[in-house]
Amino acid sequence: MNDMKLLAEAKTLLSHHPFTLADARALEALEEAAVGEEGLCIAELWEQALGQADEEARHYLQGGD
Repeated sequence: MNDMKLLAEAKTLLSHHPFTLADARALEALEEAAVGEEGLCIAELWEQALGQADEEARHYLQGGD
C-alpha cells in the first residue's frame, strides 16, 4: 500500500492558520498528483481548508479565481 506522503504534505498545509492562497494552490497540486485512496483522502481536506482560509484563499476555494 502507498505510504501516503502526499497526504502528509497536505495535512501539513492545514497545520497553521490562516490557510492562504498559496496553501490552496499547493493542496490542489497535491490532490492532482495523488492517486487512488490518497487522492480521496486529500479531497476530504477541502472542507477543513475552507474553514480556516483567509479571505483570498476562501475566494479561490469557492471558485472565484
